[in-house]
Amino acid sequence: MLEEEKKFIAEYDASKYDRPSVTADIVIFTLDEEDDLNILLIKRNGFPYKDHWAIPGGFLEAGKESVEDAAKRELFEETGIKDVFLKQLYTFSDPGRDPRTHVISVAYTALVPKSQLTIRAGDDAGDAKLFKIKYDINGIRFVADGLSINETQLAFDHAKMIRMAITRIRGRIDYEMDAFSLLKDKSSFTIYELKRIYESIKNTKLDTANFRKAFLRNYVDTGVVEALNEKREEKGKRPTSLYAFIEKERNVL
Repeated sequence: MLEEEKKFIAEYDASKYDRPSVTADIVIFTLDEEDDLNILLIKRNGFPYKDHWAIPGGFLEAGKESVEDAAKRELFEETGIKDVFLKQLYTFSDPGRDPRTHVISVAYTALVPKSQLTIRAGDDAGDAKLFKIKYDINGIRFVADGLSINETQLAFDHAKMIRMAITRIRGRIDYEMDAFSLLKDKSSFTIYELKRIYESIKNTKLDTANFRKAFLRNYVDTGVVEALNEKREEKGKRPTSLYAFIEKERNVL
């Protein structure tokens, strides 16, 4: 660094510009025992939106961590979840999205098998729970243990985040590896298990023959998936071929 630049940095007055707060928020999807799409929500323990449900997240510790690191930290602190692949969704910067001050949120998505989730409520969360995602004429409803809440009852603009997350995942599921993240066992699965994941995310039934053709063309023929030359036998059903997803290192985007 040049001496002139060092002097400029030393004398720089950051207070000349407004400095909004930054949060990291995480939309976590999984499938339940009925293979229905679920989302993880936490119940806020303090104001604003006290006792409202929200997606996990929290403030960036400026000068100490990246937004990605903040997302991982907050996710672990509020839910006990760690070591999951986070994909950046969008940056939400509407000045009125938080009543406290101008808060910019960088949102992430993650798809995690239910067996890998150890859900707990952190210090700043009153509860943490998986909710089924249901659709009706009024939009999305979130249902769990006798609770049923609609989009307008969520904190902040989290309904907008969730809608965008669902739309993005539906849009990219046919050409990215998202669906494989929800498999119970990526080393041994059937086409029908993967098809059910696609159906849950897209909220529609898919033609089995067409799905099989696309699966073989897009994944087996390209080396993303390996045929195991083994079959799974289930009572009352024909033996089903097994496949394995070939793991590759993925970076947070």
